[in-house]
Amino acid sequence: MREMSVKEQRMEQRFQIRWPIHILAADGAMRGETEDISLGGAFIRCEKPLPPDEKVLLTFGNPSGNMQVVFAKVAWTNLESRGSSDKPVGMGIQFMQFLSAPRPREKSRE
Repeated sequence: MREMSVKEQRMEQRFQIRWPIHILAADGAMRGETEDISLGGAFIRCEKPLPPDEKVLLTFGNPSGNMQVVFAKVAWTNLESRGSSDKPVGMGIQFMQFLSAPRPREKSRE
């Protein structure tokens, strides 16, 4: 029986979006940037990827201007990039719980 690729295992469509992201882990904070994102997770470019199963708190802005706070875990890491077609150094993240609900922007009262 053939093993499914990571791409085939994904349930949600991924979007190639670059957003700055703040990562809070047990041993400190760091910054990264999304490479791609879906409702279920993201790939985050960062200098020092965390080990698989590490729990993190992510904070990032979305296009509507709302800040999102998400409890997540590291699903896998890529510690080196060997070529232009490979994923860059970073980590695959699985979203576990969205802690902030998007709030509609308030209309200005003029």
